[in-house]
Amino acid sequence: MIMKLLPKQQHAVYFLKDKVTEEVLYGGAAGGGKSALGCLWLMEMCGRYPGTRWLMGRSKLKTLRETTLNTFFELAKQLRLSRQFKYKATENIIYFNNGSQILLKDLFHYPSDPNFDSLGSLEITGAFIDECSQVAYHAWQTVKSRIRYKLTENNLTPKILGSCNPAKNWAYKEFYKPHRDGTLATHRRFIQSLPTDNPFLHPAYLQSLLRLDKNSRERLYFGNWEYDDDPATLIDRDAIADYFNPAHLQPTASDLKYMTIDVARKGRDKPCSASGTGGCV
Repeated sequence: MIMKLLPKQQHAVYFLKDKVTEEVLYGGAAGGGKSALGCLWLMEMCGRYPGTRWLMGRSKLKTLRETTLNTFFELAKQLRLSRQFKYKATENIIYFNNGSQILLKDLFHYPSDPNFDSLGSLEITGAFIDECSQVAYHAWQTVKSRIRYKLTENNLTPKILGSCNPAKNWAYKEFYKPHRDGTLATHRRFIQSLPTDNPFLHPAYLQSLLRLDKNSRERLYFGNWEYDDDPATLIDRDAIADYFNPAHLQPTASDLKYMTIDVARKGRDKPCSASGTGGCV
């Protein structure tokens, strides 16, 4: 059985198979087939390159088993590949009949292992980190540094695939923002996939995303990376936008007034206020 990929998934697969790209970040919203892409890629690589070793990771191993691994099993069943491998839960390893392996890894940043020394002796051929924005950037870099197993004999380029929803962390800084600004390094690729790109999603699911709170809706439905989802933010994004475009105030030209004040309650500098004509008072 052949499974048809979504156009955005096909776009990602192109970079996962070229000889230039080393890091691919896929996603940027809910329902775009992020986990499915990673699982299908690992299945294909394990089947195509006997004796290779791959990593499937997430922030917590328990969550990996309950989510990504179940997606892997469901896809394998649909593709009639379930007999091609055996999963040993006690070892957290998927063994393929041709000698390939997929190692399930917990990538949480534990205080007892700040440098991820537990991955120190690991040698892998490639890696898929699901919901990679939930892991530390150091974990991403450490996993990438372990991709060296049987690359030369299979003529492979080291590849690491990550999936995530919008978040203002290293995924934003290292991938989304450079992609937006046109400065993303040539060895990196970002592919944004939205729920509306997936025709297989139930309409009720799309409606449920639209009924979420504004922060969640902006991130998970519209894929808005610029929307800050931190409830502890001192000034939210809408308030900042209103400052520069206060359409809700609807002032007239005659009564338009504004003032900016740097209170400077603590420190050596003095309070400074700027009137509508400019300058400090």
